[in-house]
Order: sequence, then C-alpha cells, then structure tokens
Amino acid sequence: MKDSHLLAHHIRLLNGRIFQKLLSQDPEALYRSEQGKILAVLWNSETGCATATDIALATGLANNTLTTMIKKLEEQNLVAISPCGEDKRKKYLVLTELGQSQKEVG
Repeated sequence: MKDSHLLAHHIRLLNGRIFQKLLSQDPEALYRSEQGKILAVLWNSETGCATATDIALATGLANNTLTTMIKKLEEQNLVAISPCGEDKRKKYLVLTELGQSQKEVG
C-alpha cells in the first residue's frame, strides 16, 4: 500500500513536468502547470467562479501555496477577486476574459 502511494506521487510529479514542458513550448500560454489546476476549477465551474476554499478542496493545494498562486494569476489578469454580496468576508475568484481565453491553450 505504501509503495502504491509513492508510485502515485511520482506519477503526479511526472505529469506536472510533462504538462509544464508542453505549456512552455506554447507562446500563447500565460500560466504554469500548477496555476492550471486553479484555472481548471474555474473553467469547469458552472458559474465561472469559486472561493479559495472551493479551489483548495478541489486541487489539494495548501492555503499558503494557493494564496501565492492566486495573487500571481490576478497580476497576470487571468482572474479577478470579487466580494460576495451576501457575506462580505467571502471572496470569489472569477475568470477574466483573458483567463477564459486560456482554456483553449491548456
């Protein structure tokens, strides 16, 4: 059982490296493979938005990693942060037009 978890871990790492190599060859790709996990959650969302908690649960990314990656995606204008109308403490990540267009790349 322990060996199967290690094998699965190595497969995930290799998968990420292969995807990153493919992305780096595409001049239209504006994000890295790990950022693609966040974008994929938003692309697959019916509403096109999600909270950081939703994304953390869907991707398995740690909160500190997620915070850094979200900030970078926001600087790249791939996502925007929008406050929730009902709960001011809650914030939503929303795809920008540019972020939505990256779906075709990845």
